[in-house]
Amino acid sequence: MRLSSFSLNDRPSWGVVADDGTIVDARGVAGAPTTLDDHIESPDPAVITRLLAAASAGGGIAPGDITWLPPVRRPSKIMGVAINNVIGQRIAHRPFANPAFFFKPPSARVGHGQPVVVHESYGVTHPEPELAVVIGKRAKHVAEADALSYVFGYTIINDITSPGLKAEDSIELIAPPGTSGGAYSQLLSWRSNRDDDHARSNYLTYHARSKGTDTFGPIGPWIVTADEIADPNVLSVNSFDGDTPVFTDSTANLLFPVQRVVSHASAYLTLLPGDIIHCGTSMKAADSSPYRGITDWDIRRVDGRPMRIDIDGIGSLSSPVQWERDR
Repeated sequence: MRLSSFSLNDRPSWGVVADDGTIVDARGVAGAPTTLDDHIESPDPAVITRLLAAASAGGGIAPGDITWLPPVRRPSKIMGVAINNVIGQRIAHRPFANPAFFFKPPSARVGHGQPVVVHESYGVTHPEPELAVVIGKRAKHVAEADALSYVFGYTIINDITSPGLKAEDSIELIAPPGTSGGAYSQLLSWRSNRDDDHARSNYLTYHARSKGTDTFGPIGPWIVTADEIADPNVLSVNSFDGDTPVFTDSTANLLFPVQRVVSHASAYLTLLPGDIIHCGTSMKAADSSPYRGITDWDIRRVDGRPMRIDIDGIGSLSSPVQWERDR
C-alpha cells in the first residue's frame, strides 16, 4: 500500500493512494485512527484489509485537490547516514567502518510539491537524493538479520545540504606548540599530518544549520509499506534538475545496506515507530549530467526549476526551489 498524509481544505488527514491514482481519505474507513502515525504505531489488521479494499475501489480525492504533508507527522527523530555510497568511500582517506549518523530536525520537513527556500547567504546548497526507512516498531539492539522486520515502509527524502552554512559553522583549533592537542589529537592519529601545526589542529564542524534549516527535508509523497519492497538494496534512484537527468544511481551502491544501517542505529538509540532513517546519498552522475559531483548541483542557481527524485517501487518526490532575499 501507499499511505499518505495530506491536507484538504486546510484540514489534515491521511489515506491510501488508490489504484486509480486518487487518495481515499482514511476518515471514511471504519476503525481507522486519526493519523497515519497512529496507524504505524498500532496497525489494525481489520483496518489494513479495509484500506486495501479502498485502494482497489478507488474513486477518492484527486491529487490536485490536496496539499501533500510529510507522511509521518511526529517522528521522534530523523537520522541520516553520512557518505554512505561507494563513490564517496572510495576517495575517503579513512573509510567508515560502520555507518556514521547525523540528525535532521522534524521541523525541516516539507511535503511533496512544497518549496525548498534558499537564500543567497546560505552559500552553496545542494540536494541529496535518498531512500528513507520508516520504523514500524520499537527497536533496540536489533540483529542485522532481523532488522528489516522492524521497518514499516519506505519513502523518499531529499537531504538538502548547505556546505556554505557548514563552512560558517566550522572551526579549527590549533593547540599551542609543545602541547599534544588533547584528546581530539589522540583520536585523530589516523590522519596524514602535513606539518607540526596540522598535527596539533582539531577541525570541528556542526551540522544543525547545514542539514536542518527550514525546508531542508522534503519527504514523501507517501510511504510504501515494506511488504511491497522485496529488497530495498536494489532500487534505482534517478534525480532530475527540471527535466534533465543529473544523477542516476542505485541503493545497491550503498556501502552499508539498509539492514546494517537499522541494526547499527538500534545499538545506540532506541528506534520508535515513525522514526525515519535516510540511508545515503545517490552520487553517480548521469552520462549527460551538467554536474559531475552532487555538490555542483547548487540550487541557488536553478532559476526556479523543480528538483525531482524517482525511486524504483516508491514513486517521485518533486520540490520547487524558492529563492528569497535575506532579511
